[in-house]
Amino acid sequence: MTAQRPGLLVITPALKDYDWGDAEYIPRVLGLTATGAPVAEAWYGAHPQGPSAIDGCEESLLDRLAAEPAAWLGDALAARGEGLPFLVKFLAAARPLSIQVHPDAAQARAGFEREDAAGVPRDAPWRCYRDPRAKPELILALGSFEALCGFRADDELRAALRRQPELEDLSALCGRGWNGQRALLERWFELADEDVRARQGALVGRLSTASLLTDAERLLLRVAEAADDDVIGDRGLLFTLLLEHVHLEPGQALFLRAGVPHAYLRGAGLEVMGASDNVLRAGLTNKHVAPEELARIVRFAAGGAWRVVPEVDAIGALRYPTAAREFELSRLDLAAVGGTARWRCEGPEILLALEAAGGTRLSVRVGDEQAVLGAGAACLVAHGADVGVSGAGGLARVRVP
Repeated sequence: MTAQRPGLLVITPALKDYDWGDAEYIPRVLGLTATGAPVAEAWYGAHPQGPSAIDGCEESLLDRLAAEPAAWLGDALAARGEGLPFLVKFLAAARPLSIQVHPDAAQARAGFEREDAAGVPRDAPWRCYRDPRAKPELILALGSFEALCGFRADDELRAALRRQPELEDLSALCGRGWNGQRALLERWFELADEDVRARQGALVGRLSTASLLTDAERLLLRVAEAADDDVIGDRGLLFTLLLEHVHLEPGQALFLRAGVPHAYLRGAGLEVMGASDNVLRAGLTNKHVAPEELARIVRFAAGGAWRVVPEVDAIGALRYPTAAREFELSRLDLAAVGGTARWRCEGPEILLALEAAGGTRLSVRVGDEQAVLGAGAACLVAHGADVGVSGAGGLARVRVP
């Protein structure tokens, strides 16, 4: 007798209560009772730090994929031995996340091997590279969303710093392209902690009583107010003047290439990323900051080019093209395609039902298997499956390109 071919698994997310999280958005989408405690992220995938649960089963998605890798992932992905290469998240931020960058594949591999050779424990708080993989990210706004992403243009950066007498020596380093940006960061991280605290304390105090402020200065004050009590001594506060302030409306997306400094400030979005833990932080955090390694991988280039313009694909979905090898995101509005869509999976896919004004109720069928998804519900579909979707609402489709 031929074994039944894997079809789909309904999965439920792992929730993360990071302190920057919003207390209401994710509970509302998932139909949970809001308790007032932050719910920052809901993870859909097989990441070891938060694998999804399989409905009606004590086994996690991580366990199932480890037991049957080729059946669900396909031979090519299974042969890599790395599991599902992407992670899908609802993210809801009430206050800023850390300023951070991610390495590319070559940097991650070299850094991982270097720290292993040096005997740095893989779970050490000061470790920079926890795995040998890149961590590209795409954020799709599900409401009004704000972020910092990429350096400001040289003239804007220089003008922003020249307005601040506390930073006069730093402004003199600008105007030489990426060499100036590198010199500025190196100088900033060379300063003694007491000097940083004195400068930023004076800066925030002066701006707090000023009558005319630029957008960047207002943002700096807002971030300082939203962050923890020790933000005056946190070198990440300066990055509100250095990085481009990006506003996204629902349906707009931002792609974070390797090396691009960024931080999410507030709002709700759907985040898709490579399944990696490699994060190098520059500030706005109580976690480890590694200035020398940060300078090694930071991409010194102006922002603005990181926005993603969607394209209509073969089934009528909006596809968000990026340079990532680990994932591709499409967003399908069932009403726009007559209420039904069909396609064949060329690799594993996560299908996630999105909120819609008229309500969301989607039927996903693979062979004889069927799953009915309301907003926030998701399923993993196996490599090689023929999928049929019908109903009302929106659907996020994440797959390997």
